[in-house]
Amino acid sequence: MSDILIIGQGKVAASFVQKVASKEHLEHQYTLLTAEEPYQIKDNRNVRFVTFDPTSLFRLKQFCFDNKYKSVFIIYEDMKEAKAIYCNLREFNKKVRIIVLDINKSFKDISSDSYLSVIDSINLLRNRLYDYLPNVPVIAQNVGLHEGEIMEVIVPFSSSYAFRHISSIPQIKWKIAAIYRNNKLLLPTNATMIRPRDLLLIIGKPQILRNVYSRIRSENGVFPEPFGKNFYLYVDIDKDGEKALEYIEEAIYLLNKFDNKSLVIRVVNPNNLEVANAIKKYSADNIRIYYTFKSSSEALISNDILEHEIGLMLLSFDTLQRNSFSKELYAYKKLIYLFGKTPLKEIKEAVVVCNDKKSIEEISSVAFYISETLKVNLSLRDYNPQGKFSENSFTVEHFEALAHVHNTKVDIIQERKNPVKAIKSEKSILLVIPFSSEIDLKSIKTFFKRDVDSLLLRTNTHPKLLIPVVES
Repeated sequence: MSDILIIGQGKVAASFVQKVASKEHLEHQYTLLTAEEPYQIKDNRNVRFVTFDPTSLFRLKQFCFDNKYKSVFIIYEDMKEAKAIYCNLREFNKKVRIIVLDINKSFKDISSDSYLSVIDSINLLRNRLYDYLPNVPVIAQNVGLHEGEIMEVIVPFSSSYAFRHISSIPQIKWKIAAIYRNNKLLLPTNATMIRPRDLLLIIGKPQILRNVYSRIRSENGVFPEPFGKNFYLYVDIDKDGEKALEYIEEAIYLLNKFDNKSLVIRVVNPNNLEVANAIKKYSADNIRIYYTFKSSSEALISNDILEHEIGLMLLSFDTLQRNSFSKELYAYKKLIYLFGKTPLKEIKEAVVVCNDKKSIEEISSVAFYISETLKVNLSLRDYNPQGKFSENSFTVEHFEALAHVHNTKVDIIQERKNPVKAIKSEKSILLVIPFSSEIDLKSIKTFFKRDVDSLLLRTNTHPKLLIPVVES
């Protein structure tokens, strides 16, 4: 939980703290620092009070070093004291985000501080009054039902939405209407990529937007967001036999790596009573099992995905190849985990192989999250028989930048090798591969494709994580 510091004095500060304390289920811990007596407000365990003079550099510095704050609000009626507090904060912390209520433009001469947000009270009131004039456009906060159906959110660097294309994000009953980047308005298309520090303007049902806001703002990479929330295992007893039990064990192993997730198991053709009875024993509060006594239709799978907020689907390689689900699964825009001969718990490395497409950029964030969650190494393999490694220099720089953001390590391996032969000789690896509608394992055309992704997908030795990408 991130801490927010409010340095306040006067009626506006008191009203603001009362507003904060009146909200239930606060996402942050708030500290009110004031030279006055603590305000009488509604009890809230997320709000605490500290009393001393914040214009004292020594005391403020000592207090802030003992307590790490993500943002600081300065709400003072005396602007000389407000500016003194701001200068004190910048003496020992140049990058903490500071929000100041400016009553008389006292901060107008400070323009070089990119981590300072100044709320001009005069300008705010002027714009609010202007909205009441007839025949003039209104700002976003006054559009619609006034119930929160329009919202803006800044994308953090470690958000699961960063470095994703618009088309790869399911938008059911909500939509990304606009993106503000570098003080410019962008009207997004399916190919528009979301970048850290983008301000998204989203519209939809208020309750859904609140959930979306939490997902976007989450800096923990809550896998499998933004593709969905829960896991879905599809097993066909007629075809998978006793391997179905191994697949369930792997699915549960993955499930246990995450909090507040559920596993939905769709069992098709449970004709083997011994296996079917063994499967029943896996039922739990976060594991739901459903049976179908005939081949599962696309409609059934689609209903399962929508009803249970599925983000990751787990399938055997044979199931994907036999049923030719590829195009339907791509349409769902869900992550796909394909079981391999190596169990998930024996994986030691997640591997991304460079190709000649921009899709590697799209799958990078998920590759980092899954490697961190499984506590395995992540490597980017640039195999080129001709040694033309400069062709993938942008991809390498992109992964190195993300490694810095995630504060983790990525192994960059560049070798003059055939990528398929090199990967076949590897053991205990998880392949992270871009997933497009072009992949169709049942089509004879697949066997004549020469792109790296199609060639790697045809092997069933290594488990694979397929990540939906934008069509080229």
